[in-house]
Amino acid sequence: MTTDTKIEVEEVTIKPVETAIIIVDMQKDFCYENGALYVGDAAKNAIKSVKSLLQRTSVSQEHWVFTQDWHRDDDPEFKIWPKHCVAGTDGAEIVDELGVPEKSYVVKKRRYSAFFGTDLDLYLRERDIVTLIVTGVVTNICVLHTAADAVMHGYAVVVPEDCVAATSDYEQEYGLRHMKSVLNAKITKSDLIKEQ
Repeated sequence: MTTDTKIEVEEVTIKPVETAIIIVDMQKDFCYENGALYVGDAAKNAIKSVKSLLQRTSVSQEHWVFTQDWHRDDDPEFKIWPKHCVAGTDGAEIVDELGVPEKSYVVKKRRYSAFFGTDLDLYLRERDIVTLIVTGVVTNICVLHTAADAVMHGYAVVVPEDCVAATSDYEQEYGLRHMKSVLNAKITKSDLIKEQ
């Protein structure tokens, strides 16, 4: 067993036509300082990196999937976490910096995984998607659970470490390590994603 703390990143080549970019929960309650569950400054860096990736890639906007944590006012999850991302509130909206193009798809979810209780898998299969680039917040919670379900559904998963954020370095590293070693996700950086 290694004691090396650095996670190796690798160059990844994708086919844009069969790739989707999942932007997990880049919402005001998580990414803005006045948000109910602010991730911290790491979220600001992730926003910049995700925006850059979206601008640089030739993956169709139809294959950009924005997820929104979208809770009822009495959601049982609030026994674990403070109230956040209540349906229809400003905090539940996607950050202004990213915008949501008309052609992209928005998945409203009530649990950590974007696949649980949604039609995300159907949407992706209808478009012959094979690979998912998973970005967003929080690395060790909703990003991790979405990546895990993606693998269980048979997708190849790519996670650019600069496009995800957690509330601490430990949680960031834990999430990335778990996705690499348990899910066989490719851990990369956004500028190491090449197109075929």
